[in-house]
Amino acid sequence: MIRIAISICVATVLSMLLVIFGGCSNTNYASSVDVERVDNTIIVKKGADFQVALDRAKPGDTITLEAGAVYSGAFTLPKKEGQEFITIRSSAADGQLPQAGERMNPTKYASVLPKIRPNVKAEAGLATSAGAHHYRFIGIEFEPTIDGLYNIVRIGSGDERKAEDLPHHIEFDRVYIHGSPIFGQRRGVAANGRFITIKNSYISDIKQKGDESQGIGAWATDGPIEIVNNYIEAAAENILFGGAGSYLKLVPSDVLIKGNHLNKPLSWRDDSWVVKNLFEIKNGRRIKVENNLMTNNWVMGQDGFAILFTTRADNGKASIIDDVEFVGNVIRGSACGINLLGGEGSKGHNLKIRNNLFEDLTGEKWGGSGHFLKMTDWDVLVIENNTILQTGNIAIAYGIPIIKFVFRNNIVFQNTYGFFGDNLGTGPKSLDTFFPGGSVANNIIIGGDPSLYKENNFYPLSIRQVGFVDFRNGDYRLQNDNPYLKRGFDGGRIGADIDIRAVGKN
Repeated sequence: MIRIAISICVATVLSMLLVIFGGCSNTNYASSVDVERVDNTIIVKKGADFQVALDRAKPGDTITLEAGAVYSGAFTLPKKEGQEFITIRSSAADGQLPQAGERMNPTKYASVLPKIRPNVKAEAGLATSAGAHHYRFIGIEFEPTIDGLYNIVRIGSGDERKAEDLPHHIEFDRVYIHGSPIFGQRRGVAANGRFITIKNSYISDIKQKGDESQGIGAWATDGPIEIVNNYIEAAAENILFGGAGSYLKLVPSDVLIKGNHLNKPLSWRDDSWVVKNLFEIKNGRRIKVENNLMTNNWVMGQDGFAILFTTRADNGKASIIDDVEFVGNVIRGSACGINLLGGEGSKGHNLKIRNNLFEDLTGEKWGGSGHFLKMTDWDVLVIENNTILQTGNIAIAYGIPIIKFVFRNNIVFQNTYGFFGDNLGTGPKSLDTFFPGGSVANNIIIGGDPSLYKENNFYPLSIRQVGFVDFRNGDYRLQNDNPYLKRGFDGGRIGADIDIRAVGKN
């Protein structure tokens, strides 16, 4: 009897200890021991449970993950009280990581990055609970999900019923997010929340066969969002806004996309990854796309347009494109340039495309038509001070006319048809029908015919006569003594004024 009583007492004590130290939860007891707090720092050693650290962290804390260690799981950012950031970073010293403002280079830094490795099929490596906020990640690697399904990082869900359930103030700085070279990845980051920042990071191998893929996608957010100084590699859309609905009928708003390099590796042309475009807005307002380098886009899943502004009614009447600036970018290597369709939802409004270089829009090389523009049904479209080197038409217009259209101070090739209206061909009648009250003036139209245009333009016979600084080496700015330099609208310059060495960097 005495032995039985002792055994019961021991068992009771052990049970109490297990409860105290998490034995009755999903937390691994050995892992819990390895999570150590020193003042405001929580140290998560290799093999420890990262989720325990997230659950225990307080606003203002720093969680350090061991440099180079792997943390397997599907981790969730819990909601906390307080407005200070919880920082999750590599334990490597600052000098072993990219400096502030420096873009992540995986080749150089991967060995010191802790790795978040999803181990549950169809679950993100990192997700947010309702209302989670004020988390910052620095120097972390996020590996692909099992079989490349869904999102590596999932912020929000689109199913939030209340605005306060939206995650907010989530930042990724100098992180490495990548899919599998074999399976690819459906999406790198689903950025559905408020005050989302992705900067100085490297996102690669986001690609799918027979399906869409996005480096960064956002549809259930009203912003603001900043995407600054990243390398982003994805097959279908490198960056996409809209394309799905949200319970709250949100419009991605107050977005800055600046100093990024959006790219599709040429090696992907030998595989069957679904390639569509480099950048697309289906739903969004107050979006500025500035100083980005966008390279390589060919015909595969679509007809090869690099940039799409196309309203889609996935979000009902809430879907809209309004107040968008596309400025100072270089788009190099694509089957076609820009496709605009503004007829769905609450339609497309107020788009400015200015001071961009479109180089190598070559239909034969990239498998498409080489057209610069394809468009219908838009309200207020201003295209000015762009340099466009295309092999197809300047524009294909069809369907519902473009209202308040301005095309001025651009350098562009006429090629076969210039401005072509569906069923009307080229010339003043076509311009009047598809661009009523619009203006096509003060452009350099290489190889153009003055009889096809109603206003004053300039018509050199060849690119040599334009007077670029060094067009053979990619400097398409006009020479300082160029007679066209100040012949633009109100005495302004013609063409883009871009130093290509500075584009695609913060």
